[in-house]
Formats: sequence, C-alpha cells, structure tokens
Amino acid sequence: MTEFSELFTQSAREVLPLARSKKLISYLDYRGPYLELPSSNPGLRAAIHRVLIAMTDCIDAGFVMFSAEVETPQAGRSEVIVHAAGTGTKASDETVAHVLERLELRPVQSAPLGTNAVEAFGVCPVTHGDVTFLDSGPEGLVLSLRTWISAVEVSGAEPLPDAAGVTAWLVSPVPGALDSVHRRLRRLGWRIRSFRSLEQVSEQVDLAGNAEGPRLPMLLIVAEFTGTELAEMERMATSVPAMWTVLAVLAGSPTVQARGSTSVDVRLLPLSPLELERLTAHVDWRTSTVESRETSPSPLYAEDAGLVLVVDDSAVNQLIARGQLELLGYEVAIASNGVEAIELCRAHPPDMVLMDIDMPVMDGMEATERLRACQQAGSLPPFPILAATANDDASRRKACLSAGMDGYLAKPMCLHVLADEIHRVLPTRPIALG
Repeated sequence: MTEFSELFTQSAREVLPLARSKKLISYLDYRGPYLELPSSNPGLRAAIHRVLIAMTDCIDAGFVMFSAEVETPQAGRSEVIVHAAGTGTKASDETVAHVLERLELRPVQSAPLGTNAVEAFGVCPVTHGDVTFLDSGPEGLVLSLRTWISAVEVSGAEPLPDAAGVTAWLVSPVPGALDSVHRRLRRLGWRIRSFRSLEQVSEQVDLAGNAEGPRLPMLLIVAEFTGTELAEMERMATSVPAMWTVLAVLAGSPTVQARGSTSVDVRLLPLSPLELERLTAHVDWRTSTVESRETSPSPLYAEDAGLVLVVDDSAVNQLIARGQLELLGYEVAIASNGVEAIELCRAHPPDMVLMDIDMPVMDGMEATERLRACQQAGSLPPFPILAATANDDASRRKACLSAGMDGYLAKPMCLHVLADEIHRVLPTRPIALG
C-alpha cells in the first residue's frame, strides 16, 4: 500500500531542487486524513509532478506553495485537490504560454478577476481530473488539479502524538529552507527555537557544559545549505547523544550517500507530515525537565502562534497569503470580503488582519473603519490591520492610513517585507524565518 501524503511529499522532493536553484522560497502543506492507495500509482504521481513543476517553471523569483487538500473517502473514493501557487517575478509571457501549451490548457479571458486576469482550463490526461490555471497579474498564479482517487482512510489511526512542550531547535539559514516543519512540529506539541546558522547552535552546545549553560533540546533539525554541516552535526551527536540530530537535505545532495554510515539522521526535504508524527512518537517526554516544558501540553501554542485574518476576494491571494503566513508560524483564517471579515472578527478576534482594499460587498476601507469603530466602542479587542493591495501609490497609502490601518504592503508581497512589517506591528511576537 502507498500512503497519499507520502506520495505527495515525494512529488515535492523531486521539484524542490529546481525551486532552490532559482532561489525560490517554498512551502509545503497537507490538509486532510491519511489515505491508503491500492497501489504505488505512478500515474497519480506523474499528474501531481506536472502541476508542481509547471508552477516552478512559471516563477523566476519569489515564493511557491505546494498544497494538497484531501477529503475523507466515501465508498472507497476520495476527492483530492492539489494546488501549486506562486508570486513574485513571473517568467516571460513566452515561458508561461509554453507551460500552458505543455499542459494542454485552453486560455479563457476572466472578466470577474479583472481585465488582466487570465484563466485556462483542461483535463489531466492521466487522472482525467480538472486542471485550472489562474493568472491574476502581479498578485500571483495558481495551478490546480482536482480529481478523485481510489483510497481508504488509514485504519487504526491514533490521536496525534504530543511532544508535551519538549524543545526542538531548527536551523534554517534561508527562509523556507525547512518548509512547513516549524508549523507542523508546533502542532505536535513541540516548543520551537529557531536559529539562522549551525555556528550559533554549536556555541550553545559548547556552553551547555557549564553549570548555568543553556538547556539543550531533544531534537535538532538542520537544513543543509553549504554541504559542510554533516561533520559539525556528527561532533554534536557524539557530545550530546541524547539529542536527536536530523540533517534535512535536497534530493540529489551528495550527503545522502552518508546514510547508514553516520550517527546523524539524514532525511530528504520536505519532511512529510507522517515523518514528523513518527519522529514525535519516538520522543520520551518523561525524560525532559520542567524547564524544557515551559508551556502547557497542547497541540498548538496559541500564545506563540497567533491568528492572522486574511481578507481578500482573490483565490490566488488567499492561497499565497496563507502559505507565507503559515511559513512564518501563524495560524490563518480567510474572509472574502469586508462583511465576512467583520463577522469573523466578532466570532474569533484575530491577532492581526491583512486587508485587501478593492473587494465586492464591502471594500477594505469601509471594513477597517467599521472594525475600528467596534474597537472604540469596546465590542472588539484591539489588533493591527495591514493593507495589502496591488494598487500602490501615495494617495492610496494615505487613504489606508486615514481609514485606520497600521501599515501598507504592496502585492506581490515579499516574505521578508511581510515578516518585518508584522514584527513592527506585533513586536511581542518575534518572527523566525526558518
């Protein structure tokens, strides 16, 4: 039997080397139950690959997100939606046109999304599922495959393992190098500390020998960047045998050859959801100390994660904003217009709102003014509101600030700029890009 989340992760592993060669920041997401497939299903794997590689070809610089949404099987079949989204510097029109031709998609002008927005449709030749391409100009691209597969839910599934606040250290020299590891480990009860270099971790390990030195983690995951990390990690694994050391590498890395002959656990990026659950299940949290479990056992630490409400009528922007914010460690809620945003804020006040300006039903300006009025009346707690719009000019910025917004982000959003702006308006929630 083949498990679908593992098959999806393997498809992403085959594309990541190309994405990293273009210096694209990437993010992997999987939502839904674990599914057992009746066979290895090379056709399904090929269908997923053609979607992921196509989006990677369409973005020359910026951010790409690969996600799968899975429904619980009914009568032995499950609906699966695979999204590949990207924002930043788009490839040339000729390259994008070639990709559409390669996928045998038929372009159709899409008036509702704007005069420059383009949709294209087709059928996957392997799964016979629907393939949709959305180009919303500077806001980004989304390529989706919606299909049905024969599958059954993994039997005997236990509740998610809980690390109960045991500490894990993550080392990611560039944003996105560990994809969704940070978020998924937190959901599994880990207390996360992020570092930008292995040298910083080595200093902490050396200081741990002192009486008042730092308390070391039970898990260390390092994203390979220079190709020299293995030797230093072997030294740490020898000096701190209780610490589980994992080196995460891209497919094709020469370091993979060291598997089986090193004390370091060498794994391929991205780490799958099941891998992280199995890794967590092997941690004996009873050997940790009270100090290493400073937060209460919980699948998610709300005080660390934070909730950001994304308000945008574009499916492209919703996908991309969710991926970028989750990569930064936040939980995300989605609203498609100002009315939905106000209702969601009243039901579950967020830590921050990322507000589009031009939307149907109620635009971002009016929604912001109404939210500020509720806060002034005391019916809503205070939270910052950042504008996010493709129409970037001085008068628009002034209007956003006059409406009560705390800042302004131009689309397409750069991950570094987004992180810096969030840190500015939410200084009590430090952002770790990794």
